[in-house]
Amino acid sequence: MPEPAEFLRSQLRLRIAVFAATIAVAGVLALMGVWWWPAIFLALGLLFVLKRLAGEGRVLDPENLRSGILGEEAVADALAVLPSSYWVLHGVPTGHGDVDHVVIGPTGVFALETKAWRGSFYRKRGQLYCNGKPAEHVLRQVRGAAGQVRGLLLEAGVDEWVEAVVVPSRANVSRSPLRFPKAYVVSINGVVDFITGRRRWLRSSNVLAVVASLAEPGGDDGWADRGGTASAP
Repeated sequence: MPEPAEFLRSQLRLRIAVFAATIAVAGVLALMGVWWWPAIFLALGLLFVLKRLAGEGRVLDPENLRSGILGEEAVADALAVLPSSYWVLHGVPTGHGDVDHVVIGPTGVFALETKAWRGSFYRKRGQLYCNGKPAEHVLRQVRGAAGQVRGLLLEAGVDEWVEAVVVPSRANVSRSPLRFPKAYVVSINGVVDFITGRRRWLRSSNVLAVVASLAEPGGDDGWADRGGTASAP
């Protein structure tokens, strides 16, 4: 199982590679301009397109990915203080993307999606808002992630409910935890208390069955963290 934010790191590496390759091609075209002058205009065109795509908020802008990486790492660090009866999985593949973190323990199974936004999350007229704008799509995303994890469990013959939890790594959550239909928004400082305070109980055999169901085929035990410890050897 990947380390925290491994998917985002792979996307960042890909964007850096595209950026470097485009610069290299533009350089080659500029050299070709010594013999064939239209190549210079092609090089300038490439650089212009690259500048547009790498601008703030654009496709090749690395800042959003860097923020996402730091956010997932921050949530992973927060989860590291869970009791040793909990397992923490990072970057769980579902066949439709990956889930940032999955926590399995005596109080249940939790699918956590990290949001590295700044500002404040709050409830307004029964809906989720962030910085004055509706953020219901965040709830749809985390419900989908929890549903995908539950689907993996059912395929493995394990019938356990999966709680959907949004954890903002940098934004404040007013009156955390915020409860919505089949989803929660919990502050990063309160996520451990939220998980350990749930009023349900899974037997250790059920916990291990869930962990085994989400393991990669042919993998070893080094893909998960035990709460309160380093990665399992």
